[in-house]
Amino acid sequence: MKRILILILLLSAGLTCQVFAQEGAKPTTRISRDTMLIGDQIEWVIDLSFREGDEFFVEKPDDQPAPGVETISPMTFDTVSQKKGVVNVRGTAILTAFDSGSYFLPPLVTAIGHADGSVDTVIFDSPVMEVTTIPVDTATFKPYDIKGQIRYPLTPKEIFIWVGLALFAAALVFLIIRLVKARRENTSLFGKPVVKDPPHIVALRSLDRIRSQKLWQNDKQKQFYTAVTDTLRLYISERYDISALESTSAEIFDDLKDKGIEQALYAKVQELFETADYVKFAKHNASDLENEEAVPTAIKFVNETYMQQIEADSKEEK
Repeated sequence: MKRILILILLLSAGLTCQVFAQEGAKPTTRISRDTMLIGDQIEWVIDLSFREGDEFFVEKPDDQPAPGVETISPMTFDTVSQKKGVVNVRGTAILTAFDSGSYFLPPLVTAIGHADGSVDTVIFDSPVMEVTTIPVDTATFKPYDIKGQIRYPLTPKEIFIWVGLALFAAALVFLIIRLVKARRENTSLFGKPVVKDPPHIVALRSLDRIRSQKLWQNDKQKQFYTAVTDTLRLYISERYDISALESTSAEIFDDLKDKGIEQALYAKVQELFETADYVKFAKHNASDLENEEAVPTAIKFVNETYMQQIEADSKEEK
């Protein structure tokens, strides 16, 4: 149908056409091999010659030029040679088929336009593409059972990888067990006891750090009193074995009444906690005197209660 439309358009334009008919040898295309196996690929070639300055048009084959034949690569044209005013062009397409048989490729219509306005139309006969299968000798053919999966021996590299993974897994399990055990026994990872500083050293170190931060001098009274009282709560909790961290100020001093603390010191520390509660919960602004005495009062409480403990321990030894 396309070829008929091309010829009609050329004739309707008033162009002269020279059509190669049945007389004499026809222009033909060729394939790169006489036969091919199923699924193989074959080249479909057309050679074309014309004068310099001429233009040509070739009706390219469809994606499926014949039933059962598929185009892998569409036809492309390259100039092969150019001598004495004659241009030789070669077109190549790659085809394949997936069933055996003879396939008749369609003729190719080529129009060559000359400088004087005339047009030569050339119809190329196309070859037959033979597709074959691998013959099977049914007389001597002997079927065999399906073979099982072949197991190749492990290579040294594979063995090294598996051994490395096993060692890594064992080390990881050992490390996890040691971490759990160390946490339960309060020891280091390798079983050495963790040396813990006594409560009064921890408290004094914390109070010294709070004093160096100068919080209340920078209008951070709430953070200042929170840090001081939290330090004392931790010290009281570990020194007297009471739940000072979860108790209110009133509950803490109720528990400290029978601990033998000197009355003036007891009252001074209780006053410090009351001031801290006002600052933290009632938005109270403590005076400079109260701020200046907070850390010294806390340090005095830690030192005197610690010395009280030492004296008690000495009496017990005697």
